[in-house]
Parts: sequence; structure tokens; C-alpha cells
Amino acid sequence: MGLNETGLSLLQFFQGLAVIAAAIAFAIGGFYFIFGGDRGRSKAVGWLVGGAVGLIIVMGAFTLAELVDQNIKF
Repeated sequence: MGLNETGLSLLQFFQGLAVIAAAIAFAIGGFYFIFGGDRGRSKAVGWLVGGAVGLIIVMGAFTLAELVDQNIKF
């Protein structure tokens, strides 16, 4: 198993963790949004945006790694 395969398997593992973390962030944000009142809504936006941005970053990193692996051969 080469370095490329190891890196891709690590990215897949962290991608799975990121999906779980984003689901938890969305659940916490939803809880604040429903039960938090006026202050909870501002907290909820932070949780929801943070979960979405984190998920986009991790998915983008995996896509970039796949793109590099397919187009650059050593």
C-alpha cells in the first residue's frame, strides 16, 4: 500500500467522522433554534453554519485529493 492509498484512506476515515460531527452540530443547532428563544436563535445560526462549513471543507479536501490522485502520477 503506497502513500497515495494511505492518504486517501485517512481522508475517508476523517470524512466519516466529519459527517457524524456535522450531524451532531445540526442537532444541537436545531435544539437551540427550537427551545432557545431569542438568544437560542443566534446560537443556532453559529452551530448550523459551523457544521455546514466544516462539512464543505472536509468534502472539498477529499475531492481535491481524488483529483490530484487521478491526474498526477509519480
